[in-house]
Amino acid sequence: MFGLVRALFFGALALVVLVPVGIPLALIGLPVIAVLGIVALPILLVLFLIGLPFLVLFAVVLGLLGAVFGVVMAFLKLGFVVLKVALLVLIPVLIIGWVVRRVMGPSDPYRLQM
Repeated sequence: MFGLVRALFFGALALVVLVPVGIPLALIGLPVIAVLGIVALPILLVLFLIGLPFLVLFAVVLGLLGAVFGVVMAFLKLGFVVLKVALLVLIPVLIIGWVVRRVMGPSDPYRLQM
């Protein structure tokens, strides 16, 4: 328990100490990132112009696959619903009908005499 409290205390203390260290790093790093971004702009433009059609084709294919998968899963789900109805409703009705036919049948020795 004391180890957890000690870790939390020194972790919070380290964060408080690192805030003033982070300010000069941000002042130095942000212009460097801006310069690198400006230098990389033509490369990004070329990649965007070449890669965008591939991205659109990939998105269309992925969307079609998702739609097909959704329709197939919907039909399979409908099949499972039909199977559940068959198991929960039709099979007991079949068994009850067989029992009633055995009990009430015309040429059955187990027939009830009324």
